[in-house]
Amino acid sequence: MEIFFLTFILPFIIIILILGVKVVNEYERGIVLTLGKFTGVRLGGLRFIVPIFQRMIRVDIRIGTVDIPQQEVISKDNVPLNINAVVYYQVEDAQKAVLNIQNFSSAVADFSQVALCDVVGGFELDQILSERDIIASKIKEIVDHTTETWGINITAIKLQDIELPADMKRIMAKQAESERER
Repeated sequence: MEIFFLTFILPFIIIILILGVKVVNEYERGIVLTLGKFTGVRLGGLRFIVPIFQRMIRVDIRIGTVDIPQQEVISKDNVPLNINAVVYYQVEDAQKAVLNIQNFSSAVADFSQVALCDVVGGFELDQILSERDIIASKIKEIVDHTTETWGINITAIKLQDIELPADMKRIMAKQAESERER
């Protein structure tokens, strides 16, 4: 009996203990699921879970960025523009971020992309070029309202680049040149 214990059961217990030890970094939260059901949030440090019955999903709570790729948007005065932006977000409630949405980073990017097109489409070209901060704050307000239920806080949205069509750039350059000659 003693040999059976030392050769089979003791190594099994040691392996279970080793597999159950998890390290959660200070900038992470560990969401613990026991047999698929949420059982708690683990803060930073050395943590133990029961292998086979429990699993831990780590969520980074630092500020993250999502790049919104260049979008072709038509302004209110029917000018096609290419606009890209960056979204800065932070997970405030790790439990909601894991349980309420499948992939929060991708969802933030997709929703921000749609909001960018919707908001910019409501402004004229002159407003888009001169009021970037107002447009960005309107996009932030829309995205933040929706992502709040996901446990995500949008800290900022910045419009990076607004690209005009080439023929419009030429027309604007000619107009500026004619004004200088006067």
